Amino acid sequence: MTTPAPLATAPALALAAAIAAPLVWSIGGVVMRSVATAGPWEQVFWRAVGGGIAVAIALALSRPRAAWTAWRQAGATGWVSAVCIAGTFIVHVLAINATTVANVLFLQTANPLLVPILARLFLGERLEPRMIGALALAVAGLTPIVAASAGGGRLGGDLLALACAGLGAVNILVVRRGRTVDMTPAIVVAALLTLAVAGIVASPSDVAARDVAALVLLGVVQIAVGLWLFLFALRRLPAAPVALLTLLEPIIGPLLVWLVVAEVPPAATLAGGAVVLVALALCALVAARPAARMPSGTPT
Repeated sequence: MTTPAPLATAPALALAAAIAAPLVWSIGGVVMRSVATAGPWEQVFWRAVGGGIAVAIALALSRPRAAWTAWRQAGATGWVSAVCIAGTFIVHVLAINATTVANVLFLQTANPLLVPILARLFLGERLEPRMIGALALAVAGLTPIVAASAGGGRLGGDLLALACAGLGAVNILVVRRGRTVDMTPAIVVAALLTLAVAGIVASPSDVAARDVAALVLLGVVQIAVGLWLFLFALRRLPAAPVALLTLLEPIIGPLLVWLVVAEVPPAATLAGGAVVLVALALCALVAARPAARMPSGTPT
């Protein structure tokens, strides 16, 4: 008689987590567009407060000694990862405040596209011909998005979104090099670094209590809950389907903003974004290997 698999490891539950993670991440644009008394840097500040505290509490309750040991073992790799994550925390929010949510989410999908390029340049990994074709297709899709923004005064926001993708890609390579060490504590350090930077520029005490609560809750849900769901799925499912399901974020995020705050995505963004999604799907399929377990993105 065989013993049934525990519920926590059931494939259906892991699949539900893989779907829920990008849905959780997609709410950020609606919340940031809805807070009336918080500017970009105040949003950065209070979102990092929520995410950092939530992850710190989770680590303290589950494995405080192991988390501290993991951080010490990470060494310089942990600090580089924390800096990259802090950079994504900051530029993601600044980008959403400087261009459309659709532009940000589609441009940030360049994250997994940049990983094989950086791996080729710095790690000497081979680029498969099919991957090169997928990358070329992605560039073709991203080009009209950026070109339209250049003419509409939103180029700065688009460049911030691309910078966020670049930081995320660098972090993935850093995590890959330190894959034997749990890098979750780096998120807490990243939140502290974010608060140190944002605290210089922001005026967090000027934000209304309702907006503070919304942004702190956004940090908890997006950074802590979203990351936990993503990693839960990634440990139990092949990397390729989990990576493909993250494509729900640039689909659902602009749709929510469109429905809730009537922000209509530019036609060039929709057309180019569709091409990018196809390219990302091809990249995920090309990269699919039985042992592949690395995340396709970084929490922003």
